[in-house]
Amino acid sequence: MQRTYRRTPAAPLHLSCLLLVTDEHGTILGIDLLMDGTQGSACKGSGTENLAPRAYALLCHSMACPMGSGDPRKPRQLTVGDAQLHRELESLVPKLGVKLAKTPMRTWGPRPGFTFASLQAQTCHVCHRHSFEVKLTPCPQCSAVLYCGEACLRADWRRCPDDVSHQFWCPRLAAFMERAGELATLPFTYTAEVTSESFNKEAFLASRGLTRGYWTQLSMLIPGPGTPRHPRASTPALSLLLSGDPYQLLQGDGPALMPPVPPDPPRGLFGSWQDYYTWRGLSLDSPMAVLLTYPLTVYYVITHLVPQSFPELNIQNKQSLKIHVVEAGKEFDLVMVFWELLVLLPHMALELQFVGDGLPLDSDQQHFTLQRDGPEVSVRPGSGVSARLSSGTKEKGGRRDLQIKVSARPYHLLQGPKPDLVIGKSWG
Repeated sequence: MQRTYRRTPAAPLHLSCLLLVTDEHGTILGIDLLMDGTQGSACKGSGTENLAPRAYALLCHSMACPMGSGDPRKPRQLTVGDAQLHRELESLVPKLGVKLAKTPMRTWGPRPGFTFASLQAQTCHVCHRHSFEVKLTPCPQCSAVLYCGEACLRADWRRCPDDVSHQFWCPRLAAFMERAGELATLPFTYTAEVTSESFNKEAFLASRGLTRGYWTQLSMLIPGPGTPRHPRASTPALSLLLSGDPYQLLQGDGPALMPPVPPDPPRGLFGSWQDYYTWRGLSLDSPMAVLLTYPLTVYYVITHLVPQSFPELNIQNKQSLKIHVVEAGKEFDLVMVFWELLVLLPHMALELQFVGDGLPLDSDQQHFTLQRDGPEVSVRPGSGVSARLSSGTKEKGGRRDLQIKVSARPYHLLQGPKPDLVIGKSWG
């Protein structure tokens, strides 16, 4: 945190103090300007002698809503770049569970040994107050959700209707939590790192060059000028869908994350993620491997779970399948990875309809088509976007499309033909 001063003698108003909250790289997470109308007064008489409460409020806001986007974060340590402000914050900062450095930073900017490892800030399940504002305790029975006190716990327990109350979900969540340790057994090389309590997401992304496109919404990093941005909260940009590469937004600063599709289609159904990654030529050290678990999960449901209970939907006997993916906000942010279903199931025409009131409203009723039969690009007026994304080979038996539809509304309000399958799964 840094305080600076600037005089502007020629203007009736001047900037008396500038408060900045940055990470160790100098990325601005929060900013506050203190204006003064008295020329030549600098900070005296402008109210900045009581700067600590203002700085404390800025720090809280920067933790809850960092300017560079990303999830709320709590730093392990805070270094203040002003000696007086450092002294005034000594009694305030510990209330947030943040350690204040013993001495202020002598010069502006991060020092070589300065670290700012940050942790995910947690929130009350009912009132959404952050863990740096109040002490949160888990449900004593399932430990799956956090509450700031008895009042919020009771309110959640008695919610109406009954099937949204915690009383209804508590035993189910308890069963899920018993299997939480299985996350650490996922086959990716970085599993232990990303599932640890001290995981530093910014350092992980930066070390792999994942600082642009889709990855910016996962971190507090601010992309530089001209950097392609992931179109969060909107339908993927037409220019990006028509670029011929469905994974362009997921590309980092290094080599291509996705290898070319093998020239020969799969000989049979894949029995595990590992089998598919091996065939696809994808390393378990690649961040793309974990993102592909979205379409791989759909693939597993279609190929392994559905035929056991619904033989009439066996994909070996069908050429098309309509699927509703419910409460699909996170999946829609990564809609491009579902193109991989055309690689997994080259003989099928698929329709995925993403449904949920968490989807961006400007995407409601959007419809576009992804194809992998060649590099041609076409736009069909009035019926959405058609993007032919090249796989490098021509599929035998004609093209197979992936239809993407979006309905930004609760599932019970959705109208239209019934799908073959509804998937309502928490990917978290």
